[in-house]
Amino acid sequence: MAETKTTSDHATFWLYGMSAGLAAYCYYAMTETKVYVLPALILIAALAMLLPPSRKRLKINLSLKPSIALAVALFLGIALSAGVQKAKREEAAQLKMQQDSAARIAKQRSDRAADYAANKTKIIAEVEQQLANNQSREAFATISKFMTVTKDPDLGRLQHRASVQVMRLDLEQNEAGLPPERLKAIYSTLIQEEPGGRERYQAKLKAVEDELEVQRKIQEASAQRAAMEAKLKGQFSGYDGSHRNVEAAIKARLKDPSSYEHVETRYVVNTNSITVYTTYRARNSFNALVPGSAIATVDADGNVLSIN
Repeated sequence: MAETKTTSDHATFWLYGMSAGLAAYCYYAMTETKVYVLPALILIAALAMLLPPSRKRLKINLSLKPSIALAVALFLGIALSAGVQKAKREEAAQLKMQQDSAARIAKQRSDRAADYAANKTKIIAEVEQQLANNQSREAFATISKFMTVTKDPDLGRLQHRASVQVMRLDLEQNEAGLPPERLKAIYSTLIQEEPGGRERYQAKLKAVEDELEVQRKIQEASAQRAAMEAKLKGQFSGYDGSHRNVEAAIKARLKDPSSYEHVETRYVVNTNSITVYTTYRARNSFNALVPGSAIATVDADGNVLSIN
């Protein structure tokens, strides 16, 4: 009889403990995720099935092990439901934010289009005045504000005039400091706009295009080197830095390959290959341990092309 009572007390302790743990975790999950309804419903069901008084009233006769399994399942249910609901809520909030942003941008565009339609004469006159006063950047900014919402050809013609004036102003103020891409665009435009200066601008355009071609080749070579270095990572030993295939080629030439001791490996990255410099020690014909060196050319895949 005493043993039965002890077993019953042990199970009761576990049931109350699991109930308290579930309640505490449910409170934590609801606080962290701000999701309340579904976790609370799961908790109510859990307490009904785990608390001894409610089990007695509902005539639930699960033993301790199934009750523990049930508690674990309910624990996971609370965690999953809270996480899923939180993710859905955050997704809905993100979608609403995007929709609000799109609506705000659409309204701004609509208001700007209405402003241009109602005040076209005034806006055109303002731009004309700015261009007449050599305020080309201000004119271009005014035009750009409305060109995103209208295809008015009158404004388009003014945009071209303002753009050309800005180009001339850029050359006047800082020709030497402009990026080559900007200079190429300016010279290409002014060749058409200023027939009298065509030869001068053509010569400048050629010089800029040559500079851009040099930059392109440098960038291409840099990209090839980066790709080569990415391939190289797996070719070298992480332990001592030796090149695995070069080391194998060196050993194949030794009288006693088992005596090989790696000392140092350096390499230089070329366009389509690398040059590997290896120093080592190995036994010679007189059984003396002597230093040696090898220079190998290796392709991007790690194949040894030559060694001496």
